[in-house]
Amino acid sequence: MGNSGSKFVKKIVSPLTTFSESKPEHANLDILKSGTPYVLSRKGSMYMDEDGDLAHEFYVEDPPQKKGTKATMKRVFSNLTPQGEVAYPFPRLHVDFPVILHQA
Repeated sequence: MGNSGSKFVKKIVSPLTTFSESKPEHANLDILKSGTPYVLSRKGSMYMDEDGDLAHEFYVEDPPQKKGTKATMKRVFSNLTPQGEVAYPFPRLHVDFPVILHQA
């Protein structure tokens, strides 16, 4: 555990130390070239049915086969389209952004 802990600390500290060096190398150079660290949208997790309703799951009531039994609900899998890209109300930082944020 001590060995993996020291690797973890090196990963955290290395982006901060390499920015102060004269030659940024290895992974930090890729981050500098990649552009903005902000994420503006995400993939939606909901589906739209043929009526235009948006939900995570859709069910249809199945009438009872025998008189006196309860109706059941069946999940719908057909005629559903994914929601697509959903814009965030404000930009978020990417998970792989190599800076430690601290509120003072």
